[in-house]
Amino acid sequence: MGSTLSGFGSNNSDVDMCFLIRREEVDQRFEATDKLSALMHELRNHTHFQDVEIIYAKVPILRFRDSSRNLEVDLNCNNHVGIQNTHLLYCYSQMDWRLKPLVLVVKLWAQFQGINDPKNMTISSYSLALMVIHFLQYGVGQPVLPCLQQMFPHKFNDLQDVLWIKINETVPTTWKSENIDSLGELLLSFLEYYARRFEYDILFILTKLFNMQLFCV
Repeated sequence: MGSTLSGFGSNNSDVDMCFLIRREEVDQRFEATDKLSALMHELRNHTHFQDVEIIYAKVPILRFRDSSRNLEVDLNCNNHVGIQNTHLLYCYSQMDWRLKPLVLVVKLWAQFQGINDPKNMTISSYSLALMVIHFLQYGVGQPVLPCLQQMFPHKFNDLQDVLWIKINETVPTTWKSENIDSLGELLLSFLEYYARRFEYDILFILTKLFNMQLFCV
């Protein structure tokens, strides 16, 4: 799972892995931590694995470095949402070639600004990718991306069994954007959208929904 599999990673990205112990969700605070602690003690007995530690968060992570391959690894336990998120991003990446490089540039910009570190209560890489996707759907004159959840509601929903998800599947769609903006133009528009227009667009949408609700009543 994660950016290495979804295609939104860079050469310096770590490897995100999910340790599935059963189909059902597990208590992340207690059971997941207990399973990861047992794995931590095992990994510390092997010379291949270094800097083995548990990062205690809402979804605890077992972090270690595979010295034989020089890879940083983040391992979680039964984080089904992470698998679904990876699948969603991978499918969106097939809709338009500009999405991947735009997300990578935004992530590099956010890292340089010190706002791409969820451990310090800033924006996660997944959230940044969603911001780019939203912008490419609704923040441009001609949409660059469609809404896959609307096109394939049976495929992208919370009820889908993660064991049946084909993360690297090809999406059966003939979508083709009429937007011809370059990457540079999209990047500038992305920054301008969230700096100036996003708040007003959200208020406009909420106002429309509120008025529709009043009309229905």
